[in-house]
Amino acid sequence: MEKTFLIIDDDINIRKMLGIIIKKNNLGRVICELDSGEHGVQEILFYNPSIVLIDLLMPVKDGIEVINSATKMGYKGKFIMISQVEDEALVSRAYESGIKFFIGKPINNIEVIKVIKGVCENIDLENSLNLIKDAVFNLKDSGTNTIEQLDIDKKITSIFTDIGISAVIGSNDLRKIIYKILEIRRKDPSSNYALQSIYEEIVEEESKESTLANKKALEQRVRRTIQKAFTTIAELGCEDYSNSIFTEYSTLLFDFKQIRQEIRHINNSSEDPGKISVKKFIEGIITKVS
Repeated sequence: MEKTFLIIDDDINIRKMLGIIIKKNNLGRVICELDSGEHGVQEILFYNPSIVLIDLLMPVKDGIEVINSATKMGYKGKFIMISQVEDEALVSRAYESGIKFFIGKPINNIEVIKVIKGVCENIDLENSLNLIKDAVFNLKDSGTNTIEQLDIDKKITSIFTDIGISAVIGSNDLRKIIYKILEIRRKDPSSNYALQSIYEEIVEEESKESTLANKKALEQRVRRTIQKAFTTIAELGCEDYSNSIFTEYSTLLFDFKQIRQEIRHINNSSEDPGKISVKKFIEGIITKVS
């Protein structure tokens, strides 16, 4: 899967150089750039990039503060620290915050490529191990055979990639919700479910690992993620109504009248934006993967 990058550095030249190196060497895609650490944690949690390239010394909030906060709030991706600081105490603090990879300033192309490729290989290895572990252990009691589960997961990932949310942190929450509904339907195809109950169940499970888990935050992540998909589909429709992704998902996941309203809003900001239905979106995904 393509790696996504978020770059935080107060030097625009550094940000641009890193972006060019990543693009030219097919290392992945830069999805966000920030010039300070002020909103770094919020943006990391929203975009959920594979890798965050972050400067050590920045105004408002330094790199170590951002790393510590984002990690505590659930970010599982990798950080690469960018710095020319040689102060042993600062470097020690960086290691204590979990940093394992550094890129020195001034930027050196060969070093950047080498470090990023190493981190990407590290991510791929971890993902493979986690996939095997999930397939063998976590899915054993679900009543679904491993091959079927992997096929469903592959379909969900493909859909999320198509609609532009595969790198958004809320996509993990959506995946959990979909699995729970599929399990309910597997036991009784005619049964109904309440999203609020599923939210509560997920939060209860997450609270065993994190005191930060709460229902309101889960709902916000889910809605924000679906809103991102909604905007992506509407933007595709603005460009080309015959776009294959637009024609496939505009009615499957959303109310088409609301998609048209969102297109009008994109073309003219004075128009009201379109609205999403969380349940319709989730049901559309379930229909597609079942």
